[in-house]
Amino acid sequence: MTTKLTRLAIILLLCIVTAAGCAPFAKQTAIQEGQEVNYNTNAPTEKPAENIELTLWSHYNGFEAAIAKFQALNPNVKINTKLFTYAEYVSAYLQAIADGTPPDIMMVDSGDFGHFTAIEGLENLLDAPYQAGKYAKEFSPALWDSAMGADGKSLISFPLATGPTVTYYRADILEKHGFPSEPEELAVYMEDPANWLNMARKLRGSGIYITQWDNETLLLFEKTMGTFDRKLNFIRSNQIFYKAVSIAKTVNDDGLEAHLDIWTDAGVKAIRDGNLAMMYLGTWGADQIKSWAPETEGKWRETRLPFGLYGWQNSSNFVLPSAGKNKEMAWKFIEFAVTEQSKEGLFGAVPAYLPARGNAKELAVTNPFLGGQKAYALHEKMMAKVQEFPITPLDYKAQEVWQRGIIEGIERKKDTQKIVEDARAEVEKAVQRDKEILLGNFKN
Repeated sequence: MTTKLTRLAIILLLCIVTAAGCAPFAKQTAIQEGQEVNYNTNAPTEKPAENIELTLWSHYNGFEAAIAKFQALNPNVKINTKLFTYAEYVSAYLQAIADGTPPDIMMVDSGDFGHFTAIEGLENLLDAPYQAGKYAKEFSPALWDSAMGADGKSLISFPLATGPTVTYYRADILEKHGFPSEPEELAVYMEDPANWLNMARKLRGSGIYITQWDNETLLLFEKTMGTFDRKLNFIRSNQIFYKAVSIAKTVNDDGLEAHLDIWTDAGVKAIRDGNLAMMYLGTWGADQIKSWAPETEGKWRETRLPFGLYGWQNSSNFVLPSAGKNKEMAWKFIEFAVTEQSKEGLFGAVPAYLPARGNAKELAVTNPFLGGQKAYALHEKMMAKVQEFPITPLDYKAQEVWQRGIIEGIERKKDTQKIVEDARAEVEKAVQRDKEILLGNFKN
């Protein structure tokens, strides 16, 4: 930050000394002494727009429509995209920023955003010439806050889309075993943990499961709030997580988990065979399940999460590297994609920009795999209650320690409150030094 301010001070000083052209957005009209004045009233020939080439890096595609329309509106601009696998994109981005060779635009998933919130090399979009603050009221306050840097003061990303965590379930299996099969009826039934546990027990008797692991229910609660607040205080030591751990303990004690991972061959087989009748995924879940078990089309439905939870799965966020060569045009594209193109729909994702929601065409779309259910309409409805939250640089180490502590506590059959408090203590110990460094940087 000091380096940036120093550079800015030098630039301003040079502007004052040379009194020349350091204000690209200011219209210079004063006539200098000795300056020749052209009194020709004929309009000067307009200089052709300079050709500009932008590069967008992402870990997923789907920008074709936005790029084509933006290029049509700006014929002098060409946008190239480069795709990375999800596993490699974070390290590739960070290396490029460190080397001073980033692209013009980067797309970052909220789950990985904490790797970028405390580093130099990204533009604060609240500053000129971007002035993104004018859009603050057109995003949910929680999502806007999640787009901030670790200090909570600089806006280092501009969200394109956001989405809930959804329950996918086999309606035919639930109906056969006497449970609600209509989406909202099932959601209301599952609000009471006792009902969800009763369903898990009864289905297990037929070799059918509604959770992969005992701590999967804990993960659902984690989708509702962050790990740390803006002052980096740990915020999971509360009644909400006592309840979450209590449910997970019952799942473990009663053997209600499938002990399967859906990302393995065994997990996929369980889905195909109807042995796993419920999953908790992002809004992309229907397409993923269809790729695994296309023969089950029409048997699946989706609804909100059990236990009355409204969980945040993720958001997609544009970031603007400071070392980019065409930052103003790059911002112009980001601004267009978020505030204009998203109004045309985002392939089923929920637009982050609130005025882009309520698209009648999108709300009417039905999904044959989900038995003709209007899934996108449900996603928008859920997002009205979902609260996004900041992802901090401490989250990754903290999550590893937290999960290990909870799982060990459950296996050792500790008291619920002691499990949570012991895990909290281990997390705070593990991140103490990093926390001190970050808080020190916030003060500078």
